[in-house]
Amino acid sequence: MEQAAEPTSDRTTQSILHLVKQVQYKAYVRLEAVLGPLGVTAVQFRILTTLSTRPDLSSAELARLYDVKPQTMIKQIALLETKGLIGRRVSDANKRLLELRLTPAGERTLAQLQKDTRTLEAELLAPLDGEEQAQLRGLLFRLLDSLSVVPAGDGDAEEFTDEYRRAGVQRP
Repeated sequence: MEQAAEPTSDRTTQSILHLVKQVQYKAYVRLEAVLGPLGVTAVQFRILTTLSTRPDLSSAELARLYDVKPQTMIKQIALLETKGLIGRRVSDANKRLLELRLTPAGERTLAQLQKDTRTLEAELLAPLDGEEQAQLRGLLFRLLDSLSVVPAGDGDAEEFTDEYRRAGVQRP
């Protein structure tokens, strides 16, 4: 009986989308391992990072920014609040609006997470020299920019492209 030929892995024919997804997945697994000891998920890390640069957003504004249902964002906000990493306060401009901001513990935790994630990024990119890292960054920005272009006559990309209707897509 003949044995089936083993599939050959020709690196020149591998789908780039597949490779990008594999790198993303493996990096995500490593990221979760870095965030885990501080009790924060990747989603919560993104929220903390956003609030560090844009304090006083409401949970509804965060939900719109990340294109998730308000209930989904409220769950994450409640978890972060329970951990003492964020707090809510009544808006000065609108008494019915609760604004979110990092607590001092949230600021300390985020600083540690940012340090740990920078270390992880350096480890992940170690196979590339500085010039290759700069080239990769430039290529990724070029691709991102090309994917962000609004077709002529379509107006606002957020209103007209399917990409911006998908859950979890962070808007600029």
